[in-house]
Order: sequence, then C-alpha cells, then structure tokens
Amino acid sequence: MTAEPGREHLCGLRDGTVLGGLMWECEHPGGLVVIRTPYDAEQHEPIARSWNARGYHCLVQDVRGRYRSTGDWSPYTSEGGDGAQVLARLSSEYPGLPLVLFGASYAAHTALEAARGAAFASAAPVAAVITLVPALGPAETAWDADGAPWITHRIGWWHEHGRHRRSLPPLPTAELDRRTAQAREQGFVEAARNWDWAPAALADWRRLWSAERVDLSARYGHLDTPLLVISGDDDFFDHDARRLARAWSAPVHFASGPWGHRLVGGVTDEALRSRITSAGGLSHIIDPWLRAQGMPGTAAAWTGVLASAAASRTRSLLDPVSGAWCHERTSP
Repeated sequence: MTAEPGREHLCGLRDGTVLGGLMWECEHPGGLVVIRTPYDAEQHEPIARSWNARGYHCLVQDVRGRYRSTGDWSPYTSEGGDGAQVLARLSSEYPGLPLVLFGASYAAHTALEAARGAAFASAAPVAAVITLVPALGPAETAWDADGAPWITHRIGWWHEHGRHRRSLPPLPTAELDRRTAQAREQGFVEAARNWDWAPAALADWRRLWSAERVDLSARYGHLDTPLLVISGDDDFFDHDARRLARAWSAPVHFASGPWGHRLVGGVTDEALRSRITSAGGLSHIIDPWLRAQGMPGTAAAWTGVLASAAASRTRSLLDPVSGAWCHERTSP
C-alpha cells in the first residue's frame, strides 16, 4: 500500500504572506512537531514520517520566500515573527496538542526564533525545542570561533540556497575555487559584484559579513522551554552549539558524538558507524528526552540524570572508541 502524501497546509500571516507546507498526521497524536525549512518541505517526508511513528503530527513548512511560501527570501531576517504566527495558528487548529519545535542547521535557527517570537508575543506555549547542529545567525555561519572566515562554504551555500525561491545546483568545484580566490583578493563583498547576483542578494551578502555574533543569553536566556541541543564533535558549528547550551536558563540537555554537520548520515567509517548504530544513534537521546518532558517517547534508565530539579544542565557524550554513551549532570 502506498503511503498517503503530506497534506497541503497554508498559513496566512498578517502582512498577507502565505506560508505553505505539508502536514503528515498520525492516529492518536500526543504532540505536533513543527519544522520550518528553506530546503523544500517535500524533501523532509522521511523525517516527518519518523515523527508520525513516534506518535506526533508533523508539519514541515517552507520559510518565507521559499518553495510553497510567498514573500521575499532573506536569510535570518523573518523567522521569529513568522514562526510565532504559525504557532498561534497551529494552537487553534490542534488545541491541546503540545507543540515541539525541531530543526537542523538553518531549521534549528527557525525553531529557536519561533520559540522566542512566541514568548515575546505571548502566543502559543512551546512544550520543547530540539536543535541539531544549529546555525545560529549570519555571523556564526560566516566566521569560525577564532575569527577566520568560512568563505568557500559561504559562497557555496549562498549561491545554492541563499538567493532564489528554489535552490540551484551546487557550483562546480573549479568555479567555487575561482570565486573563493576572487573573494580573498578583492574582498568578500566586492568580488560578489562579478557573480551576476541581484541587488537584494548582494545586500544580504553584505549583511552576512557585517553581522555581529548573537548575544545568546540576551536573545534566548529568558525562555522557559526545555531545550535539547545535539551537536557533533566534527561539526563546524560545535562551538556555537555549546554556547547556546550554556546561555539557556531553562533545563537544557547537550548531546554530541563523533560526527559532523550531516550527523550520523555523514559518517563514512563503517566500523564507527556500526558502533554509533549499536549505541542507539540519536534516537537513544531524542526519544527518552521527550519522554522525560512528559511527551510521547521511550523510557530509558539514563534519563535519571534529568530527574533532579537542580540539574538544569545535563549532557550525553558518545565515545567513538567504545561506542558507549556517557550521561551526566553538569555545572551551570
């Protein structure tokens, strides 16, 4: 039997923008997971169905200006206000269902911003936030922790995802190398004038390189929503994921292991991948953590570290050699 496709979901905003997405529903849901993405809602069907299997409805929504959603696409500018309005709409459509915000990379940013926007607007309460390898803001994606630019990575991402309603094919390696050399010789902004980018895209590119790092305590420290942060030892955003966990004042659980930005799917060492799988992978963290928050999930002995009211910060680390998880409480 062919599985039913996701149902079209439209959310009109106060400024006339219509955000489009796909809703995958399950029988007897215990919650509703919201994923807001610039990478095409339809491509997220496998993860949406995995949430259905856990007992959650799942909405995957294209952000403003991307794929099914109207408006202008400008990375890192609209996610707080847009997300808050989406949550208010969902709360009225699915009354009583806990809302869980979930996302990886840019979608982790949308999850955090929706939680912040909802709190600021006194909109629908958020039951939990789960962020994986979070890309927290323009500056965090442009510069490493030591202040060196990620110029090749940024040129590639903005060419492919940052300028149009739909993503473009990646730049050929030779062209990406040529543009990187141009940027180093002429300056990041000046070089882009030779790349046939529209004025709006050039303005966003200029903003990327002039942005300040996010003050995470000021931006998110007032939120009272439980947070799960999943990073990777080899992820280029690991430093910022740890900053986020330290800045969060509500209960936060940090988890990491021997993978990079593509998480377990990017591990190419077959022996290491086998050890990670044998340890339960990320489901070993996500499902019991959700259960500990009172939502559908799987019971596990390790969540005893979450039980103490004083344990607002806890962590789980996967040892790459032994393939064993270590769960512990940590200091503020």
